[in-house]
Amino acid sequence: MRIIRIIAPWLLSLFFTCSWAGAQDAPPRLEVFAEVGGSFLNNGSGQISVGAPICTGPVCPAIVPPEQPVTVTSSFSKTARLFTGARLRITRHDALEANYSYSPNRLAFQEGMQTFGAAYNRVDLISFNYVRYLWIKTRVQPFATAGVGTNRFSGGPSTVPALEVSVGPDNGWQFAWNYGGGADIVLQRHLALRLELRDYVTGQPNFITGTSHNIVPSAGIVFRFK
Repeated sequence: MRIIRIIAPWLLSLFFTCSWAGAQDAPPRLEVFAEVGGSFLNNGSGQISVGAPICTGPVCPAIVPPEQPVTVTSSFSKTARLFTGARLRITRHDALEANYSYSPNRLAFQEGMQTFGAAYNRVDLISFNYVRYLWIKTRVQPFATAGVGTNRFSGGPSTVPALEVSVGPDNGWQFAWNYGGGADIVLQRHLALRLELRDYVTGQPNFITGTSHNIVPSAGIVFRFK
């Protein structure tokens, strides 16, 4: 009995110590993050119909020939992107994320070698992602992610006079999805550095056809809570 009385406190102490250590190993459930990076969108092309009045003499009524299709290409400026959101851990390796990002990419149109005025100058994106952590036992914790959301091109003039087309104040909210990966570098239990690369995929704006890819490398700070 004396031996039991001596050993029991040590066993209880060891039990609570191990339990505390195990709890310390578990990653915090909730985190918020803020990142900054680049925003690189691919170009696209589309067709518009253009007809110009012509006159065959010094005094005559204008003659409007049949409209002709003209191929127009688009290009976005390369710029920075702000990215923020929150993650909720479901298990040690699985998390759900809600995020918002903004970038001031400017859209310009070209017809042949001639560049016309800009149309949009802002890209907003809201997304909901699933995140899978591949490894959590070291300070460097890589992850893969994929999700769906909505994207909007907006800002700038509502028409491009040189092309005789109207682009509207915004392109409306479009379906978008994204995928990518990155890594958290855990500085301390409640603070980490995040590096990642994502591709946001949606439709091209306005009359431009095809798929828009927005490549976004970013880095930022993660605040982790229980």
